[in-house]
Amino acid sequence: MRSKSVLAALLTIASAYPPGVPAWGGLGHRTMGAIADRLLGPTARAGVAELLSGDVDKFGAPSGRRTLESVSDWADEISGTPAARPRWHYDDAPVCGSAPKTRYCPEGQCNTGQLERLLTVVGDTHATKRERNEALKWVVHLVGDVHQPLHAADNADRGGNLVTVALAGVRTRGRESLHRAWDNELVGQALKTGRHRRVPADIGALAVEAGRLTGRAGPGTPDGWALESNELARTVAYHYPAFVCGTVPSQIVVLDRDYQARAAAIVRERLLLGGARLAGVLNERLGRRVRGTP
Repeated sequence: MRSKSVLAALLTIASAYPPGVPAWGGLGHRTMGAIADRLLGPTARAGVAELLSGDVDKFGAPSGRRTLESVSDWADEISGTPAARPRWHYDDAPVCGSAPKTRYCPEGQCNTGQLERLLTVVGDTHATKRERNEALKWVVHLVGDVHQPLHAADNADRGGNLVTVALAGVRTRGRESLHRAWDNELVGQALKTGRHRRVPADIGALAVEAGRLTGRAGPGTPDGWALESNELARTVAYHYPAFVCGTVPSQIVVLDRDYQARAAAIVRERLLLGGARLAGVLNERLGRRVRGTP
């Protein structure tokens, strides 16, 4: 069940999540989108540009967005609207024991249950442009989500959302959860951006590194990405003091500096892998040459 190549490179039952709990925060998603933008081949880049031309926001107004980076958090933007699909953001396999996928992905309503379908729509020239546009925006976001360990794992705590934490040496804004720490503070540490929410200035170098990392770890598949994330949740994200299977800690969990350093290293590699793999699937679905062309 574990992806040995990625673990080497990187070193029960589903619960319903409330809408509006994004993975990685905006910075993480935009960073992955920016990496993917730089790793697209010419044909796929042209395909993305065509599908995003005329893009609209959640109100139906022209968005002006033309890049994967700019649409990467659209799926969170539409939270609370009829277009939102909260269950698509997660693959809540248990971190203790196992469960059949039908238990945490009923009727395909989970991240990996939708990704392959959406990728097919992206590449389907018989689908309408609006259908392909929205499928593309979902794919950009969901590839990012499934690379976040706590979006592919659950310990009867809503993927860490019910675990209250404090990060040693880090001042947070109000109450913090394990899930939010992985979405935000640890992303800032991983990318060395602090509280700035801008994509890192060295994004070009990160894209080159991401391509090399994916070459070692392999492109994988949505199901494989979820397995990787689940294993990292078991071995890193939930590796906090006094962890107990199926139990939410009653006290605040302090994440010490060693935990933060190890977690930030994993976050960085998951962001890079997610960006490069996103480019890979889009190069595959949008980069195919039309028969008869040179």
